[in-house]
Amino acid sequence: MREIVLTQEQTEVVAQAQDAVQVRDPKGNVLGYIEPSDFTPEEIAEAKRALASNQPRYTTAQVLEHLRSLSKNDSLYGGLA
Repeated sequence: MREIVLTQEQTEVVAQAQDAVQVRDPKGNVLGYIEPSDFTPEEIAEAKRALASNQPRYTTAQVLEHLRSLSKNDSLYGGLA
């Protein structure tokens, strides 16, 4: 993923925003929006700890496939597994 580092002034605008911040180029063309984060500092710290751990990680596709396999097993046992 590519990234852009905001200036201190831009960071403050985004950090204090209550709703989306419109991002424009120097000509005024809208490039996108930055949504304010609903995560608390504690939640962000926990996510960073989890990422730094050696615990396995699963993609959305892997989780969905696992859930589908559970659904298939339920139909084999009449939902009484």
